[in-house]
Amino acid sequence: MADKARRVPLGKRAVVVGAGMGGMMAAEVLSRYFDDVLVLDKDTLPAAAEARMGVPQGQHVHALAVQGRRNLEKLFPGLTSTLMDRGVMCTRAGLEFRIHDAAGWQPARDLQLQLLVMSRPLLETTVRDFLKCNPRVTIRDETCAEGWTFSDDTLTGVVVDGGETIAADFAIDATGRSGGSLSWLEASGFGPVEETTLEIGTGYASAIFRKPEGWNASVDCLSIAAADPDTRGGFAFSVENNCWFVSLNGRFDQQPSGDPEKFLAFAKSLCTPEIYEWISQAERITPIKVYKAPVSRWRRFDKLDRHPGGILPLGDTIAHVNPLFGQGMTLASTHAMNLDGILAERSASGEGLKGVSRPYFERTKLFTQSVWRGLEGVEFSYSCTKGQRPADLDRRLAYSRGLRKLIEQDAEVHRLLTGVSQMIHPPDVIMRPDIVERVLQIVQAQT
Repeated sequence: MADKARRVPLGKRAVVVGAGMGGMMAAEVLSRYFDDVLVLDKDTLPAAAEARMGVPQGQHVHALAVQGRRNLEKLFPGLTSTLMDRGVMCTRAGLEFRIHDAAGWQPARDLQLQLLVMSRPLLETTVRDFLKCNPRVTIRDETCAEGWTFSDDTLTGVVVDGGETIAADFAIDATGRSGGSLSWLEASGFGPVEETTLEIGTGYASAIFRKPEGWNASVDCLSIAAADPDTRGGFAFSVENNCWFVSLNGRFDQQPSGDPEKFLAFAKSLCTPEIYEWISQAERITPIKVYKAPVSRWRRFDKLDRHPGGILPLGDTIAHVNPLFGQGMTLASTHAMNLDGILAERSASGEGLKGVSRPYFERTKLFTQSVWRGLEGVEFSYSCTKGQRPADLDRRLAYSRGLRKLIEQDAEVHRLLTGVSQMIHPPDVIMRPDIVERVLQIVQAQT
C-alpha cells in the first residue's frame, strides 16, 4: 500500500458515488491521493448494523473470502480484530465450516484457513465506522447522483438531485449492479458498454434464527449444494448474537419461498438434512427475506474505444457474479487494490491522472476474467444455466470432477483447491503437472 506520509496529491477533490463496500474501499484509497473525498449515497445510512434498501442482498448470509479479508485489513488496519470484538464468528475451514457439494460432503480435515462469517450490515457498518475516522473523507447520504459533467471529455463534476453540481477532479462509479449510471456515459457520447452475461436464475430466501438454549455442536457453518438437475441448496452460518443466519437457494423453478411453512419444507427437501434439523429446533427472529439474482454480468469497460478521463467504475459496477459464491466483495476489494497501485505509480512519477483508465482496466480485467472463468465451470455444471458455453467446457467439467475425487485422497490438493475458492491462490495452482497427471488418471478411469 502507498505510504500516506509520502504521497503526492493527484487532485483536490474526488467523489465516490455509492457508499456500499466497493465505494467505501475506493474512498479509503482515494484519501491517499486527494485532499478531500466525498462519498455520496441515495440511502439513509444507518448508525447501527441494519440492512438498507440500496443493498437488498445485505439481508442474506455473507462469508468474506480470505483474500477479501486480507485486502480489507490492508485498507483498514485493525478491522478484523474489531469485527471479532463485535461478535463475528471465526471458523476453521474443513472442521467447523463444512461443505457439501455435488459429489457429497468434502472430507473433514483442517484446511489451515480461518473463515469469518457475519451479517452484511455488521461488516458494512464496521467499515463505515473506520472510514468516518478518516479526516479526508466525508460521507453524504440521502443524496442521489444524477449524472456527470465534462470538459474536453474529462470529468469536471457530479450532478446530484436538486440541480447541484459538485466539482470533482476524479470520481469512482460504485453504483453497483443496477447499471443506472451507464446511461450517464451514453448521454455524453461514451459507450454503449458491451456485456457478457450468464442467465443463472438464482433466488434465495433468508432469515435469522436464535440457536436453541444449550446448543453445542462441533460444526458452526454449513454450505450445501446438490448435483444437477437438483439446484436446491442452502447455508447456515453461526453469526453474532448466538444466532444462525440461514439462506436457502435454488434456480429457476426450484427457488425457495418467503412463506414460513414453505421455507421449512424447502429446507427439509435438501439433499442432506442438517439445515432442516438445525432450524426446526430454533426460533426464527426475523421475517424471511427473498432476493433474486437472475443474471451474472460482466460489463466490458475494458473494450470501450473511448472512456472519459477522471471516472472509473469499481466492484459490482464492473462485474456482479452469483452471490451464492461469496466472491463479490473480494472482486471489489481487488479492484480497489488495483486502483491504489496505479494511483501510487502516478503519484510517484508525477504523471498525474491523464490516461489512467487504460492501465486500470487492464489490471481489473485480469482478475475479473480469472474469477469469471472459474465461475463458468460451476454455473454450467447446472444444465439450466443459459449463456455462451465455453468451447472447452466439457473438458473443464471433467477435470473438475476428477479434481473433486482427488481431494478425497490428498489433503494438500484439498487445501490448494480451497485456497483457490478463497481467492488466495490463482486457479493455475491446481494445474500443476503432478496434479494434472493424477486428475487425468481419475478422469480416464471414470470414462
